[in-house]
Amino acid sequence: MQRVGDNGGVTVRDLSAASAVLARVLPTERLLFSGEVACLGTFACGVDDPSFTGGEPSTAHCIVFSRTPVWIQHEGGARYVADATRLTLHNRGRAYRRWRIDGRGDSCNWLAFSEAAIAAVVRRWDPVHIDRAAGAPFRFQHAPAAPALYLRQRRLFGRLQQPAIDRLAVEEEALAILHEVAARIYEGGAVRTPRIDRDRRREFDAVYQVRSRIAAAPAASHALRPLAAAVGLSPYQLCRAFTRICGETLTAYRSRLRVLGSLDAVCAGDDLTTIALACGFASHSHFTWAFRQTLGVPPSAVRAGTAKVGLRYATNNDQRVAAISRRR
Repeated sequence: MQRVGDNGGVTVRDLSAASAVLARVLPTERLLFSGEVACLGTFACGVDDPSFTGGEPSTAHCIVFSRTPVWIQHEGGARYVADATRLTLHNRGRAYRRWRIDGRGDSCNWLAFSEAAIAAVVRRWDPVHIDRAAGAPFRFQHAPAAPALYLRQRRLFGRLQQPAIDRLAVEEEALAILHEVAARIYEGGAVRTPRIDRDRRREFDAVYQVRSRIAAAPAASHALRPLAAAVGLSPYQLCRAFTRICGETLTAYRSRLRVLGSLDAVCAGDDLTTIALACGFASHSHFTWAFRQTLGVPPSAVRAGTAKVGLRYATNNDQRVAAISRRR
């Protein structure tokens, strides 16, 4: 078992086990679990923090699940919106930059792995990359975060709040999440996709601008015409481009953000009607319907801890999102 310190993180003596996984722990991070295969922690950086814009190399090979939306751009990559529907993949030592979307700053959960652990998983699908790209086991920089996968990691992080942590169970589940991420990327068609032309690049950028506007205020009642006008598209063009690039409609994307954003309150036991209205839903029943549509279970099942979140592979929407994200 691993003991949790008084501040909710692991004690300093536990950090020696993380040397193969983490270069260091940043002041904006809290290390919740330290192991030789995987380390787990949280990151929270306000928009006024001098380090918010980034530019420094990543301290670990890690998968990041966003809790607040921000713009992210990896060195040599395209800028994209990192929110609860999209996970970010970092290679240790590779720089990236960050821009604000709203005033909440950047808050996220991260799972860091040793390079050997990632290589063992990724080699199943991409042995050529693993053999050629020493030091950079993640070929891709971001990928879709399916709702079941997002909920799965949130439940794992919930277990880390317990006074005593079962190391074997945590590392086994962390590796299972890594496997699911790789399976969704490689079996979802993210490999061998053509580069997009200039017109499609314009649409791609416009769609991500709209994503950032919705992600900044998912509970708001957005109107189609102002969203389209803000990015220089007609309402029809925006609807078509958004569905083609994101694999879901504008309304479905907003609903998914609302549901994922409700998880803290649902697990805390807050009144479901109050949660529904705060998240932008019209009623308790509307919220429950959307929750079930997104996660496959009602809020009560997640609250009670009875929802079963297993290894599910890419849906058609995940495949389309994964494919377009690689067309850079």
